[in-house]
Amino acid sequence: MATQAERRAATRAKLIRAARELFARDGYAETHTDTILEYTGLSRGALYHHFANKQELFEAVFVEITDEVIDYAVKHGQRTGSSLESLISACIAWLRAVRKPEAAAILLNQAPQVLGWKRARDLEAHSSLLLMTKSLDRAIATGEVQVPSVELAARIINAMLAEAALAVLHGDPATSATNQEASIRQFLVGLRSSP
Repeated sequence: MATQAERRAATRAKLIRAARELFARDGYAETHTDTILEYTGLSRGALYHHFANKQELFEAVFVEITDEVIDYAVKHGQRTGSSLESLISACIAWLRAVRKPEAAAILLNQAPQVLGWKRARDLEAHSSLLLMTKSLDRAIATGEVQVPSVELAARIINAMLAEAALAVLHGDPATSATNQEASIRQFLVGLRSSP
């Protein structure tokens, strides 16, 4: 028999799963809480027990997908003897993961509008930006990379990756995955410390 905490966790997960699918398919503005409740078979009380409003539910979806994409990048990025090569590999793996329509729609298309630029940035600071900063710190510590500001470099790299993913999401025919990945590699190799 499930405990109360397990039932609460299952209800929260069900709401997030349904909202995730509906936000990705229909967009945030077109997804109404009534639709989410109908989809899950849960009551309005259950929804508002876990989330103060639809935007808070979207934030939970954003965090879940962000964590999944980062986890994918960490697992599929190749670990090498070079901190810089490991960073490049993880960036390319992240880009591949976020090209999936659901991730791109939620993380790149909807989040800045729904959460606002500042809140999306704050959430990013605890996830992908933190990981990027740590990766750059490792590359600096090994003497492979030299940048004036780690935080600024991390933000620039994150912005470059987001722009590449958005180009694919919006069907830019001039931006093939191969060209994107080669461009990302070339940019990051350019951070290499001078001998």
